This record gives sequence, structure tokens and C-alpha cells, in this order.
Amino acid sequence: MDSAGWHIYLGEIPHGPEGNFWVSFESDPGLKKTNANIYGRCLPCIQNLYHQLQEGRAAITLGATYNCWKITAVLGNIDECLALLGEFENRFPGGHVYGKFGSGRPGAATMAVVFHAESEAERDRLQEALPACLAAVNENGTILISRGCAVLYNDLLGDWQSWEPTTPIRFPENRARILERVKKILFTASM
Repeated sequence: MDSAGWHIYLGEIPHGPEGNFWVSFESDPGLKKTNANIYGRCLPCIQNLYHQLQEGRAAITLGATYNCWKITAVLGNIDECLALLGEFENRFPGGHVYGKFGSGRPGAATMAVVFHAESEAERDRLQEALPACLAAVNENGTILISRGCAVLYNDLLGDWQSWEPTTPIRFPENRARILERVKKILFTASM
């Protein structure tokens, strides 16, 4: 597809009083990668963690998580999130991008645009492109990089920068709490 026909498409934007929601975006109008990843990549990855925790393993084999990246721009509100995606669409047309924007916390003072990447090369491309977009939208915004699902794994394995394909559990005292959290995620996904 030529850059003139390249766009970032949005999923449905929910309207709720809580203000905690995520909206998918993708450069494919059918959000094909996003939809395929939910049950083809993300859910199996979370199930993998659940089974390893249930088995009581001393180390976690990360699988897809090890090659999953989140490049996050932290912004002030939904308008800034949409403006950042518009800047990216205009400045860096081409290639495939996907992710989400919003916030998972009710009453949060910030919102985020989270680009997903499945390789270090794609992570680096996004990491290099986002500062120019962010500067045009919010000069106080920040960009954070993490491996996928660090929010689940950090409390077990420590900082993502020290992870290996199989990483020893550094904080076994958090196992039961993370297991319960993962169980709730899997239950919600099955509904």
C-alpha cells in the first residue's frame, strides 16, 4: 500500500463514566493483527504463565513474552492520544502498526498510547519515531519501553531488562498473588 492510502484505524471507543478503557488501533482497517493476537498470542501466553505458576516452577519460560514489546507514550488525556496517533500517521506512513490507547485505571491522571512490537527491530523503529510525534503533542509526555506483560511478570522476575528466555523467579513470595491475578484475567477472557 502506498503512503497516501496508509492510515491508522481505531476500534470502538467506549463511553463509560469510569474513564477506564482501552481502544485498539491498527494500520489494517479490520484490525486483523489485533484480533488474531488476542486468542492466538496473548491468551496462550497468559495461559503459559498460569500453568507454570501452578506447577510451582522455580523459573519461568517466557515464550512469546520474550519477543513482545510495548512502546508506550504517556499523555494527559484522550485528545492527546488521538493527536499522537494522527502525528504518527502523517509523519511515518507505511509498515504495520498496532496497539491500544486509553487507561486501565479509573480516575487516572494520565492516558497512554501503547504500540506493540514483536521484534527488536520493530521496537527500535517505533522508539525512534515516537519522540517527534510526542514533541508535537505534549512536550511533557514520556516514552517507556517494556517487554510484553511486564505488569504481570515484573513482580515475579524483577525488571524486564534482566529477563532471559527462561528466567528464575526472584520473588517467590508473589507467586500466589500473581497466580490469582492471572486466574482472573483468564476467567474474564473466557466470558
